[in-house]
Amino acid sequence: MLRKVGKKIKKLLSRPKASMFLMFLVISFFIWFLITLSDTYVSQLNFKVTYSGIPKEKLVLGKPTNSIEATVQATGFKLLTYRLFRQSVDLPYADFRKQKDINYMLAIDLESAINRQYSSLVVKRLDLDSLKLTLGENIKRIVPVISRLLFSFEEDFNLSDSISIEPDSIWVRGPEDVVSKMDRVHTEIKNYKNVHNSINTTVRLSLPDSLNNLEYQTKQVNIVVPVERYSEKVLKLNVQVKNLPSNISIKLYPPMVEVLCKAPISQLKNIQMTDFEVECDFNDTNDQIPYLIPRITKKPSFVSSVKLIDQKIEFLTKTTAQ
Repeated sequence: MLRKVGKKIKKLLSRPKASMFLMFLVISFFIWFLITLSDTYVSQLNFKVTYSGIPKEKLVLGKPTNSIEATVQATGFKLLTYRLFRQSVDLPYADFRKQKDINYMLAIDLESAINRQYSSLVVKRLDLDSLKLTLGENIKRIVPVISRLLFSFEEDFNLSDSISIEPDSIWVRGPEDVVSKMDRVHTEIKNYKNVHNSINTTVRLSLPDSLNNLEYQTKQVNIVVPVERYSEKVLKLNVQVKNLPSNISIKLYPPMVEVLCKAPISQLKNIQMTDFEVECDFNDTNDQIPYLIPRITKKPSFVSSVKLIDQKIEFLTKTTAQ
């Protein structure tokens, strides 16, 4: 059916009179279109807003207005052009009204800016009463770097010292309303499993896209995770009894206590009895607790754990002459 209609139209257009008619129809439509576009119309246009002349020591804070919707009057030609190619209006900082720390433009100021930059338009109405521009200082702040490395160790392996980050803090520079709220930066998350060797790696900082307008001292840090094999050692330690009355002497059973300590193998040979202190408080004894309870009050920092093998100490006291 469509093929038959197509053939009839093609046959009709092949006639000389039909071609002439079609040409005059196109010309007539074009003339009508030109006449129509030459008339004046009222329509809405959206203008992209740009800001100029802002002092170098100042920064725009927050999210300034980036577009203005305006009802304008212009010829059809101009409206069509402006709709096909979105226009922008520049707002010089010098044209803003200033009151203390507030910079603003009223609707009449915005209308003037549009009319000045687009003389072929007449602004009838704007979709806002005023426009504010908040400026702040470009400040620098030092914040600590927090590691987000996650790891699990093989059996008998553990940290042999604290994790080091280089640099452990960095400066951040940018708008004061953003930088003043920052109290730390994190590294990206990395997961290490069955660790049995020290880790020395470069890790990028985790910087949200919303903070891309900030300047950072560096965007990556070096992290060292010292790992070593651990072993255990049993030590016999002397016990100190505090709060013992001066007129009482005491004898302990056993006189020394055994402790089981765990530390890196390289440090075990350096452990000495004087690195530890074990105390008992005589004031803790009574009829219900007729024994001393030993407590470890001092140990080396490299020792990961210390366990008392002797949990109770029996004792005998003797009153001495004053």
